[in-house]
Amino acid sequence: MKFCILIPTLNRKDLLLEAMDYYTNVFTNISIYILDNGKQDIPNTYLNTYIYTKESNLGVAASWNFLIEKAISNGYNYFLILNDDIILKKDEESIYNIILKYGSDKFIRSEQFYNWSAFILSKSIYHRIGRFDTSFERCYFEDNDYEYRMKLENIPIVYDKELNAEVYRNSMTIQKEPHLNNFNNNLKYYESKWGGVPTEEKYTIPFNRNKEI
Repeated sequence: MKFCILIPTLNRKDLLLEAMDYYTNVFTNISIYILDNGKQDIPNTYLNTYIYTKESNLGVAASWNFLIEKAISNGYNYFLILNDDIILKKDEESIYNIILKYGSDKFIRSEQFYNWSAFILSKSIYHRIGRFDTSFERCYFEDNDYEYRMKLENIPIVYDKELNAEVYRNSMTIQKEPHLNNFNNNLKYYESKWGGVPTEEKYTIPFNRNKEI
């Protein structure tokens, strides 16, 4: 059992570095993979940290796919995925305990108030569900889409307070650059794909209006 930490970032280098000062002191044996979508010139001075830079913003879904597939190629089978604007004040042992508690067949996330700011995804679930849908551009609803796809496959979704960030800042990237907000367009795409907004879906097959729940 091996886990690593994955963090996509766009324009909040200031908050990311604050979090990294904590993570690199407590996760001393854990690799951290960072995808910099904003060419922020993040210093690569941290132990066991790998920084990838993209010329343009991939968006949340594609960023998660990129980092997960990097981690899989390096032999990891669990991924602790974090927002760049939070600080999850846990250590290596506590994360392993969470993984051991639930195993590889459950999706583990922070409680609902904290959204998907911290979650643990296993390689087995990723291979079963597939990649995050990159048609959700920039951000919003790529997480709802994945949760619904997991529910269709009867994968349990666990809300664990141990993944609630002690320092939680919601949507700080959009607060800095409001034009990144793609809420309305992504909601329309979600409704088209699943026949309704989250919790009101009608389709069990994407875009197939003849297959209703």
